[in-house]
Amino acid sequence: MPALSHFASTIFLVFILNVFPVGAAGFIDNENGTVTDPDTGLVWQKGDSFHDLKKGLNWYEALEYITRKNLEKFAGYDDWHLPTLNELNQLWIPSGKIKSKDDETLGLPPGFKGGGSYYIWTQDERGLDHAWYFGLGHKENYFNLKDLADLEQGVKWSTPSVTTRRGASEQYLYLASNDTLGLR
Repeated sequence: MPALSHFASTIFLVFILNVFPVGAAGFIDNENGTVTDPDTGLVWQKGDSFHDLKKGLNWYEALEYITRKNLEKFAGYDDWHLPTLNELNQLWIPSGKIKSKDDETLGLPPGFKGGGSYYIWTQDERGLDHAWYFGLGHKENYFNLKDLADLEQGVKWSTPSVTTRRGASEQYLYLASNDTLGLR
């Protein structure tokens, strides 16, 4: 009988974790094209550069894209930037159900927009000619030549939170399409 009780407890735990995935709940929709992670204070763009441009970007184009978003004061901010590889690794969840533009499952928490890029550029450079990008499907860390957009990398970007400006946490913006994910 103890084995049956243990089995039932395990089934219940698996059910609860699938219904309420750890780390996936709690993103706040800011009603301005962004979501906030209340655990980190990071603000992320819901979509990515692929949603805007319908094409992938190289790393230099990703930086230009973020510059344009800053000039537009997207969501009322002008200090968006590419996220770090570490920040994207922290954003990723194994229970993600959002689909990319190619119908691949992404490890993004609920609240993000589907139909964007699978790969996202980061601000992390590797030498003079390479930069790191992140695979949202399987938590993949890769680097590529900065002037290539061969995998249709996108841009997700973020910005420091209001608290960061006072010295605390940061906000992130998600943009994609050999895409760029921006950080503010």
